[in-house]
Amino acid sequence: MMLRVVLLWLITSPAVAGCLTEESFLKGVQVKLQDGSHWHVQRGAHDMIRADQTNAEGSYARYVVARFGVYPAESTRNGQGEMSEYTYQRRPPEPVAGMDWTSNARAVVTPVGGAASARWREKVHVTVGAPEQAEISSCTYSVLDIDMGHLGGPNPTVQHFTYFPDLRFGLQTRITYPADTVKKSAILAMKAD
Repeated sequence: MMLRVVLLWLITSPAVAGCLTEESFLKGVQVKLQDGSHWHVQRGAHDMIRADQTNAEGSYARYVVARFGVYPAESTRNGQGEMSEYTYQRRPPEPVAGMDWTSNARAVVTPVGGAASARWREKVHVTVGAPEQAEISSCTYSVLDIDMGHLGGPNPTVQHFTYFPDLRFGLQTRITYPADTVKKSAILAMKAD
């Protein structure tokens, strides 16, 4: 009888019923950020996450395909007709607490229908903080803070990601540019499609 009560509570509990699992990303998840943008996030093969962004005005802005949502492999910027592709000398690992990882990387920018217009090499340095807890959409998730520094290329930046190890998914929530300009936006809500 007690087992039946616990199972019934688990099935009907609002805190559990709407919470995401790793499998939620197979169909897709909607993520809302503090800056008013919305992301549709979906898991593909080989730990690749595709995130499509709609800006605060409701216009399609860009997409990013990244391993675990953290290591970009392909992206567009501001809905323009060019695509950036990234390759890493070392296979990007799944983020874990305390990780310190470095790899050389290569980037190629190609206008749609054209030849590569820019190429560069850079060093990518990733550090991961200690586990913390975050409450999003009435659910408590374990999170890791990740900083990814891009050094030596034409765009030296530090990207900050919030990574959910139980969901095997991360999303950029801040970026720091060379002139110390910081753009940040916290995750406000997440729900399955």
